[in-house]
Amino acid sequence: MRELQYFENCPVTTTLHSPPYKRMSYDSVERPHQLLVVVIDINPNQLLFARQPGSLTQLMNSVMTLLNQHMMLHTTNRVALVASHSSGCSFLYPDQNQSNSDILLRQQDGQYEVFYHLETTIKKKVAAVMQTDLQVNSSECLLSGAMTKALCHINRLQSARKESERLCPRLLVISSTGDTAAQYMNFMNVFFTAQKLNIPLDSCMLLQDSGLLQQGSDITGGLYVKVDALAGLLQHLAWLFLPGPGVRKMLGNPPPVRVDYRAACFCHRQLVDIGFVCSVCLSIFCRFNPVCTTCHSVFKTPGLPPSKKRKAAAQTQDNVLKR
Repeated sequence: MRELQYFENCPVTTTLHSPPYKRMSYDSVERPHQLLVVVIDINPNQLLFARQPGSLTQLMNSVMTLLNQHMMLHTTNRVALVASHSSGCSFLYPDQNQSNSDILLRQQDGQYEVFYHLETTIKKKVAAVMQTDLQVNSSECLLSGAMTKALCHINRLQSARKESERLCPRLLVISSTGDTAAQYMNFMNVFFTAQKLNIPLDSCMLLQDSGLLQQGSDITGGLYVKVDALAGLLQHLAWLFLPGPGVRKMLGNPPPVRVDYRAACFCHRQLVDIGFVCSVCLSIFCRFNPVCTTCHSVFKTPGLPPSKKRKAAAQTQDNVLKR
């Protein structure tokens, strides 16, 4: 009875009420007109497709699911998909040869018309790319060229819009090829261009690391993640790369990796710790070269260090002259 009387005399507002919960909508966190451009490596000669049969289908299904999820977040969101392969780079979605007025959206088995159009267009384009690339026996893909084409696509869309309807673009690269030092300069140009345009570059590597993409993600303020198993690719894409930069600050992202800032030499295309730099064009070489192969500047050959005998003889001669 004493406990009941105590609770009856207590003010209700101080014991039962809690502070009001503040709801945050998607529009209050992320700006509208989000543009997600995905660059994917589909070179048929890479080791991932040779070691794991059916991995291409699983990879494309995960990427198409990510694109559909991004368009579901807001009606103003846009997507694009660029493929890099051994014979070049090409757009998978949207179809550059087809205008928006020529697109006929049809519903198939209750599926949303835009999703059905995206799926059919990407499958048709991937089949055409694979048929062309099977004749080229090269494990290296033109990843930097595909990233350059993605930046040009973003710039073209931005220039055609009003200032109030500017896009918020970001770039996502999915690859399993690893480092390609032969394209070092092209990668650096892409990274600094994306930094100047305020386009974050996210990198998702499959089964192996890439030092160049680590540098690009760190320079542009993006996210770099290595996926150890292809079965967990869709989970990583939906957890880490589907949210924009505004939402990522509220999520528990993995700790940042240590960035390898080694440069690739221009003579052998290998990453070096210590090298020689041309003072004219800033080209990097792993060994001394009297003539720069980039700007053709001529440098003097460094002479041999003076021996101890010559130093001792010079010192004795100076002492004699002083006396």
